[in-house]
Amino acid sequence: MIKFFRQIRQKLLSENKFSKYLIYAIGEIILVVIGILIALQVNNLNQEKKSSEQIDLLLNNLVEEVKQDIEALKSSAKLNEFQSNSLAQILKITGTKLEIISRFPPIPKSEENDVWKGPYPDTLNRRFVNLSLYFSGIYNQQALNRNILEELKNTGLFSAIKSDSLKKAINEYYNFLDRRLIKDDATSNLILSWKEFLRDNYGILTMEKTYKKDPILLIQENEDIQIRMFEIISIRRFQHNFKRQSILFAQDLLEEIEVYKKE
Repeated sequence: MIKFFRQIRQKLLSENKFSKYLIYAIGEIILVVIGILIALQVNNLNQEKKSSEQIDLLLNNLVEEVKQDIEALKSSAKLNEFQSNSLAQILKITGTKLEIISRFPPIPKSEENDVWKGPYPDTLNRRFVNLSLYFSGIYNQQALNRNILEELKNTGLFSAIKSDSLKKAINEYYNFLDRRLIKDDATSNLILSWKEFLRDNYGILTMEKTYKKDPILLIQENEDIQIRMFEIISIRRFQHNFKRQSILFAQDLLEEIEVYKKE
């Protein structure tokens, strides 16, 4: 093909047909430009297809990560439920008024929560109090899965997602979790302080389920223990609410991904 065009150029020049040669040269340039544009378009289409396939793969992995997050959040929320409800029940039975003034409402007992099966006791028993103190000192640090999010942003594929609502859902979910994790750092200090308080002042180790002294009488006779329990109740209710909200954001994200994959 190149040889054919060269022969035409040489013929026009040898015949001194400059005007026709000029027209031919312009036409040849136009053909070259069109060829380049077609090649670029094909390359762009191939790149777009490749990016789309990569995004689909990463979104599938993101779905799995978010599902894992949901399960972890549900498990943690169940723990927070018992931690707050059990201490609140103890304060209620001992006649303490502190729990009543909490700005965070009580958490309904979930049927799925098997830490304490059945209704909470109406009268204090040592097993329930021991179990409550044991769980009050447990702090479950929750790791946040960010691997797929980081890969989406580091590769530039996040901006290539053709759905503003999906990008918004991704940002809202991870921004919300980031704020929750900041709160969790403060909570870990509170739980550590609570455990040290019981250990240093009353010789109680929360990770032990039995004590030499009667824990029921100990709580009834010491207002400082009751105040600390109220503090734990409040923060656990706050955490539970935060985790339930996180689950809603996660579910919204999964729905947006499903819609995007169908488009």
